[in-house]
Amino acid sequence: MTMQAYHTVVTGDSGGGKTTLLREMQAEFPGLSIWVNFTNTDGITGRDLDDAATVRSVGEARASDATRLNWVTDSPLETARQARTVAHEYHEATGFPTQVIFDEAQNVLPDGEVESDNPVKRMLHEDRDKGLKVVIATQDPSDLDYTPIKQCKFWVWVGEWAVFHDGFLRYFSIPRDDLPTEPYQYVVFDKRMNVLHRAETQEAYA
Repeated sequence: MTMQAYHTVVTGDSGGGKTTLLREMQAEFPGLSIWVNFTNTDGITGRDLDDAATVRSVGEARASDATRLNWVTDSPLETARQARTVAHEYHEATGFPTQVIFDEAQNVLPDGEVESDNPVKRMLHEDRDKGLKVVIATQDPSDLDYTPIKQCKFWVWVGEWAVFHDGFLRYFSIPRDDLPTEPYQYVVFDKRMNVLHRAETQEAYA
């Protein structure tokens, strides 16, 4: 099955294969894919993406002819606004779809702290008809503001669940038997948490 056209949440514990799946989604998207790659709280730059052109400003993003961008930033919300603009411009110019990926998405959609003009929230609510897909990823989905992520059609669980996921699993009545049992396995759910697909991430993207 394909998740290429719809907003998607990707979740899973550290080391389970979440980032590997995101790399696969970045590599195989049939249009412009922008990974918003921001510095964490310890000042360590996020993972390099070897197959993407690295940019650090809206000017560099616009000037690049690559369809895979690694947009390095220490201001993820401001970069989200700029990435949204670049994505709209690309779609208007080419007709091809766009994708913006946010790993550790609690930094841009923190639970209970999302303003009305939050650019990621606006992408989720307003931009499907502009050919823009959002992928938001986190270890713990309970850290995300739920209202905007209700716009996501697919929820993807990667790797084994951890103890800190228990509250989320109980809240959504997700049977543990439906979840992956090994790293790099993933399960795709719909909004009602029905299982749609099972697979493994591709080793080439690990």
